[in-house]
Amino acid sequence: MFPLLPSRSLSLLQKAYSASVLAVLKHFGYDVENLNGPKVHSLFNVMTMEKNVHDWFDRLYLWFEATVSVTGT
Repeated sequence: MFPLLPSRSLSLLQKAYSASVLAVLKHFGYDVENLNGPKVHSLFNVMTMEKNVHDWFDRLYLWFEATVSVTGT
């Protein structure tokens, strides 16, 4: 998700991209302060996508929507 790197090793472009991602997450109500915790690199946070799908997701042409959770399905 968000690598734990010293800020001096990030390029300006990487910092701008990370800032925009965090701004979008914060806008949708995520507590971005908790994203950089001890389980940040957990496999539960991994999502794989085919390259074109990843591009669509990156450009917000494809997105997730909340659903009602149904037990037992």
